[in-house]
Amino acid sequence: MPKKSITVLICSCLLLPAAGFAASFHMNPGKWEFVTTVRTSMMSAPQVTTNTECVTKEEAERDPLANLTNVGKDCKIIKKTISGTQMNYTMECNQQGMITKGKGSFTGLGDTASGSMEMTMQMPAGMPQAMPGMANGAMTVKTSWQAKRIGPCN
Repeated sequence: MPKKSITVLICSCLLLPAAGFAASFHMNPGKWEFVTTVRTSMMSAPQVTTNTECVTKEEAERDPLANLTNVGKDCKIIKKTISGTQMNYTMECNQQGMITKGKGSFTGLGDTASGSMEMTMQMPAGMPQAMPGMANGAMTVKTSWQAKRIGPCN
């Protein structure tokens, strides 16, 4: 998945999922529509975003977890299992003392794909608030996304 989508997801969810699939998954290159839903106690309603982008052959074959760890460099994959078209994983990040733990999954079925992630962020005591309304302690962010191939790239 292109870096622009990864950045949008990460900014929305403080290091949340990217899309794209390793060789064991099947995702066809082309123009894709991604619909992402983010839920957290800080928002009164889920945030839903839709974007369309061209996914190249190389991006379709890329391991999505490489995108997660490359972006933050403070994150590591703890466990990864692949079964058929589905990959499940757990990860942990440490950004300037803020510990984030999560689990998620990706599924690729050729012309459709989906994924989800649940991240729990632990704000250290005394850390300046990163966002208005965010208190010290734990916060959970749940993200899910669905994608479909809508044709060839323009």
